[in-house]
Amino acid sequence: MPSLEFCPRRWQPLLRLVLFVCAYALGTKLGAVLAFPPEFVSAMWPPSGVALTGLLLTRHREWPALVLGAILVEPFAAHGTHWPITLASFAVAAGNLVEALVAALVLRRLVRFHPSMDRVRDVLGLVGPAALGSTLISATLSLCMLLSDQRLEAGEFWSAWRVFWVGNAMGVLLVAPLLLTWLSRGLEGWTRQRRLELTALLLLLGLATHWVFSMPPTAAPPATFHPVTYLAFPFLLWAALRFEARGTTLATTVMSALALWHTAHGLGPFAQSAWHNDSVIFLQSFLAVASLSGLFLASALSERRRAQEEVSHLNQELRQSLQTLATTQAALVRRERLAALGELSATVAHEVRNPLGAISNALAAIRRLAPQTASGPAGQLLGIMDEEVQRLDLIVNDLLDYTRPVEPRLQHQALGPVVEGALTASLRSGSSGITVSQSLDGPLPPVALDAHLLHVALTNLFTNAVQAMPSGGSLVTRIETATREGAPHARLTISDTGHGIPVDVQQRIFEPFFTTRATGTGLGLAIVRRIVDGHHGEVAVHSTVGQGTTFTVWLPCAREARALL
Repeated sequence: MPSLEFCPRRWQPLLRLVLFVCAYALGTKLGAVLAFPPEFVSAMWPPSGVALTGLLLTRHREWPALVLGAILVEPFAAHGTHWPITLASFAVAAGNLVEALVAALVLRRLVRFHPSMDRVRDVLGLVGPAALGSTLISATLSLCMLLSDQRLEAGEFWSAWRVFWVGNAMGVLLVAPLLLTWLSRGLEGWTRQRRLELTALLLLLGLATHWVFSMPPTAAPPATFHPVTYLAFPFLLWAALRFEARGTTLATTVMSALALWHTAHGLGPFAQSAWHNDSVIFLQSFLAVASLSGLFLASALSERRRAQEEVSHLNQELRQSLQTLATTQAALVRRERLAALGELSATVAHEVRNPLGAISNALAAIRRLAPQTASGPAGQLLGIMDEEVQRLDLIVNDLLDYTRPVEPRLQHQALGPVVEGALTASLRSGSSGITVSQSLDGPLPPVALDAHLLHVALTNLFTNAVQAMPSGGSLVTRIETATREGAPHARLTISDTGHGIPVDVQQRIFEPFFTTRATGTGLGLAIVRRIVDGHHGEVAVHSTVGQGTTFTVWLPCAREARALL
């Protein structure tokens, strides 16, 4: 049923009942118009489709009210056409509602019917149990009541029964799919271009159907049919291919309305006279075939589309799972390597540092016991030994720094003093020809940082910049406020005018143990990334060979500062 969210919940069942009764009364009026002599039985009974739709789209507890309302309204809606209001009229109405109840129960319980009719089994259920099966009940009960009420002659029973049965079946086949598909989905998922295309389709189909069925009969009974009769089928195929069940039901309704109208006036390929029994049979057969062809094609295409979407969804999930698996495996490998490196570092720290300490102490003792060795070749050799001891000690420290778990103790403080301290420490060992320029973008909000760890990371960055300019150059640092991923960050840029870094090296520059220098462990920038990641920040590099390098560090501002910003 249509969405009634604008109405309070307790009034929605009553409003649904009113809408259903009005639609059923309108369908009864239309069905009565299509009832012609000699049987005065409708060639198409729209209330059958309306009743089935109402029962399929509402809860079981609302069914008694819907059934009672339809039984009461049908005799009055049909009054004044052919039959007076009697008890038999209410009995006929009750038979029509029994038909709808049986069909709704079978479709719900056995077929597991989808109102959108996007499966072939839904169309088969509508055709078999609903259109052909349950209508036998109403046709038999109603014609028996009309026969007992002497409204029908015994000799006309079977001809009238056949028209009644097929008329109710046509009401289910033509009206129910239209209401079910459009009330369940409406224009959902259609763009403006798609709606314009549907409008053009319906206009062209209407013109073609009007042209075919407005022509006078070409021959006396029995009629001969011209191939132009099937001009509507390409439009039904168009509707099924492009608009599936919703477009097909709408196109079938337009074609059926025009065909019924012209045939009732003795025009078109199926007219034998101004609505003869043969005309009804021929027209009902044509409309049934057209409707079923379109519905079966539309439902098959819907199933195929749904299967393709499901396969695509499964492929996407598989790709995501493989990506997650690869990421997990990579993280596991990194952890295993880090654990092995930690064990190695502990061993190195214990087994190497002790000999290094002994060597360093021995060198100091030699200088103290033999002062004459401070000059000459012996002094040079002792200096080389000192430098190598210090280099080995730095390697051990880098290993320990990299393998040590990074758990920053974050405190809200200014970033400027930490940057200044790291820069000062790095310049002590650098070239005297380096020009330093600093820029601070106004008063910056505090940043959540661990001053000691961040000092280590920034010292590495500044040291790399200084070492990239052995002959001097320009070192520029800038701290400013920036927005990253919708949150305020402090952005630190460190730019040098050194030799630059090739593109292939930039892609691996943060990998542990990767270095292009003759000395060093290649752990400096890996340590930088670990420390920055521990601060929930990010570090990136941009470099041009021969022009220089810029490292950029983003650090999130403290939460109190975010609130102020």
